[in-house]
Amino acid sequence: MKICVFDTETTSLDKPFCYNIGYVIIDSESWATLCRRSYVVEQVWHNLPLFSSAYYADKRPLYVAAMRARTTIMDKFGYICQQMIRDFKNYEVKIAFAYNSSFDEKVFSFNCDWYKCNNPFDTVPIKDIRGYVHQFLIDDEYKSFCDTCGYYTETGNYSSTAETVYRYIFNDTDFIEAHTALNDSEIEAEILRVCIEQGAALEGEYKTLRSIEKKVEKTLHVRTPEQTDYYFNYSKIRINKDKTEIVLK
Repeated sequence: MKICVFDTETTSLDKPFCYNIGYVIIDSESWATLCRRSYVVEQVWHNLPLFSSAYYADKRPLYVAAMRARTTIMDKFGYICQQMIRDFKNYEVKIAFAYNSSFDEKVFSFNCDWYKCNNPFDTVPIKDIRGYVHQFLIDDEYKSFCDTCGYYTETGNYSSTAETVYRYIFNDTDFIEAHTALNDSEIEAEILRVCIEQGAALEGEYKTLRSIEKKVEKTLHVRTPEQTDYYFNYSKIRINKDKTEIVLK
């Protein structure tokens, strides 16, 4: 089977004007890369106020260097989509993958509507690599790795970003995600490959979890009217609406 792993970089989350698209097409049997492409979107690149609003706008010199080296091509968004459609047809791509794919789907939907062009993913289903990670890589060993390195979300749960997962797989705590579309596509393809090695099926349906909960054990102290003290360890507490029952987990 031929698959595509892709990524996008955008100016914002609400109105995600796309300025960078990267993708690789892979033979799932040999895991050889058959095609790799990197594009800068002309309409956003030349709109300096819009481009400057991007979180990673400071990476502009990287794109300048890549275009000079001809490893990245500048083109209009519609023409990029046309090339993707041709590549998907020529290589007979059956499935596309992205990390946190719901956002990348939104990016293509928004930009294809804005520029009035065909969406390459109208006929190619997209699957979320995070679902594969959550089902096949997140275990006690992974959580221990995060505990050792302090890899947590802002809410205190375990991190499962592509950067953290890649660091875990290759035991490389110095790895920094480039946040350029082609580079990120390639590391996410490696993450997917490891999930497949762990038993995941390319055509499988794997639920993406909202968060990887980190359980923190606490102690509840209860003193009875008879002045007897009880201590209960718990990580979750639930109190019924009528406040007649407390359930500890």
